[in-house]
Amino acid sequence: MTDYVHEAGGLRQAASEEERQAAIWVDLEAPEPAMLVRLSARFGVELPTREDQDEIEQSSRLYLEGGIPVMTVLLPARADSGEMEIAPVSFVLAPQRLVTIRHHAPRPFASFPGKAARASHGCASAEAVLVGLIEEIIDRLADITEQTGREIDVVARRIFGTAPMRTEDYRAALREIGRAEGRVMQLRESLTTMERMLGFLIPVMEGRKAGKALRGMLKSQYRDARTIAEQAGYLQQKITFMLDAALGLINIEQNAIIKIFSVAAVAFLPPTLVASSYGMNFVHMPELDWTLGYPMALGLMVLSAAVPLWFFRKRGWL
Repeated sequence: MTDYVHEAGGLRQAASEEERQAAIWVDLEAPEPAMLVRLSARFGVELPTREDQDEIEQSSRLYLEGGIPVMTVLLPARADSGEMEIAPVSFVLAPQRLVTIRHHAPRPFASFPGKAARASHGCASAEAVLVGLIEEIIDRLADITEQTGREIDVVARRIFGTAPMRTEDYRAALREIGRAEGRVMQLRESLTTMERMLGFLIPVMEGRKAGKALRGMLKSQYRDARTIAEQAGYLQQKITFMLDAALGLINIEQNAIIKIFSVAAVAFLPPTLVASSYGMNFVHMPELDWTLGYPMALGLMVLSAAVPLWFFRKRGWL
């Protein structure tokens, strides 16, 4: 549990029990159930457990508990393995403080306290802290979307570039496309929950007579979240196109290999027929006693192989 107090226009971690009691933002990371029960009694609102956060129904993620809004969204974070993971984060906007409950480490929760003093709307109230934190989250989602778009462009240049790709290159490209698809899906899911949260929070803030600047900021954040979601949808379409294109190029490569074997089989079929004819054990074969019989047989085999190859090239099949 990390408690933040308002000081000098910014946020600072509480250093004493008295400051913790007056904290404006209480951030809980992986809290134990006993702690949630104790804090629920202290704050006068039932804090959601991990099982409550994992519920997928909108009514279980966005609701009023005794007039206090409880909102749960899905946010991405970098796991220890380096891959991006997505997990629920809950926001409980009590009258005097904001309570956040999470079980992973999204970057905005570490970066926002240091930036709170520079927020245009300040951080003197729980509502202002929530609006500032949401703004930091949306900025982070925008950064992840831009980074994912750049990575997709790199893969696209490799697939559609002039340099030939080998089998391992195609395998690597397909793996990268799969990872990009997973990140975009997580982004879209996170942005969808953010849109729903903002759509739920805006009328709540109007009912609580929050400042006009804060309400305007929430509406602007709602539009930003929708715009980023549209960009994520465009990236998903681009990934689908790249996947289809990569599979099509792989099929072309396979067809080219099969064509080579087919041409080779057709080209060597007539010489094989000639050689088989002269390999028969007939008693009367005049060419066997002819001095030029052997060169004639070799020339006939070469000619029978050259004619199909010439025909294939003339038709543009080679």
